[in-house]
Amino acid sequence: MVNHPSLSEETVMNKKQRLISSLQSLGEMPTLYAKSRLKEEWIRNGWREFLCEDFHFAYEICEDEEEGEFVWIHDAVHSLLYY
Repeated sequence: MVNHPSLSEETVMNKKQRLISSLQSLGEMPTLYAKSRLKEEWIRNGWREFLCEDFHFAYEICEDEEEGEFVWIHDAVHSLLYY
């Protein structure tokens, strides 16, 4: 807070809520997003990529016999560290 006064608890909690809401909505249309094209591990594993609030999320679409289709998020990285 001393170095970044704009990061109040309220600001952080609002960002967290937006991230959670976006990730929940990802499950509704997971095929909308393309496969990763920059991070080698993500490409090698065939993971898709979802961008929200300057965070890149690597995920795959999985299927369970009982639950059906679901999204499995494997990794996340901030845009400043995404290369």
